Amino acid sequence: MARIKVKKEKLVDFSFMPSLKCTLACAHCMYEAAPENKIVLDIEKTKKFITTIDFSKINAMGFYGGEISTDYKRYQSFIDLIPKNVIKFTITNGAWSTNKKKIKEFITFVRKNKLQVFISKTKFHKPFQNSAVLRELAKKYNFTLKDEDQIIPMGRARKKKWTCSKKCLTYAGPTRLTLNPRGEIMFCNCDGVYPIIGTANENFSMVVERGLNIKNFCEKLR
Repeated sequence: MARIKVKKEKLVDFSFMPSLKCTLACAHCMYEAAPENKIVLDIEKTKKFITTIDFSKINAMGFYGGEISTDYKRYQSFIDLIPKNVIKFTITNGAWSTNKKKIKEFITFVRKNKLQVFISKTKFHKPFQNSAVLRELAKKYNFTLKDEDQIIPMGRARKKKWTCSKKCLTYAGPTRLTLNPRGEIMFCNCDGVYPIIGTANENFSMVVERGLNIKNFCEKLR
C-alpha cells in the first residue's frame, strides 16, 4: 500500500483508474490489467462526481490502473480535472525503465504533473525492470520503491474463501477509496477483496461516510 508523503494527513486518499490497460499481465494482478484490456473510466461521469468532492478532506489523489505509461493522454485528461494544489500520486510497474525513450517520457510526464511515484518491486515485476536504473531515478527524483506486496485475493489471484483480518478497523491512515473503470467506488483499506461502497453516480460525502463506517457496509465485518 502506498503511503503518501504529507506533513499532516487529511481524511481521504481518493484514486481514479482511467484504464486497465497495462504493459504486463501479472499473475497476481488484483484488477486483471493486461495489454489487451480495453476497459476505461467514463470521463464525463467522473467530471460530475468530481464536482461533489470536498477537496479540504482530500489527502492525495491517485492515478493508476492499469499502467500509466500505456496512455499518458488519457491519464492527463483525468489529472487535469483536479486542482493543481492537491497532492497527486501514481503507482507504476516500472517496466518503462528498460528503454531510454520510455524513461524520458515517464520522467517528463510525472515531473510536469508533480506526481509522487511509487514503483512496484514484486517478484512479478522485477524481471521486466532495470533495477539499477530505478534505484538511480528513485534517489534523483525521490521516487518510492515499494517492498514486496501481499497478494490480495481478488482479480487473477481471487479466492472464493478468504479470511478477513479486520485490518481496516485499526488502520491509522486516511480512508482509501478508488473509482474503477466500471464506475464503482472501492474501499481499499483492506487486505482482502475490496468491497464496493458506491458509484460515480453518487455524492462524494455519502461514499466517504460509508468508508468511515465500513463495518456497517462490509459483510465480512458483520
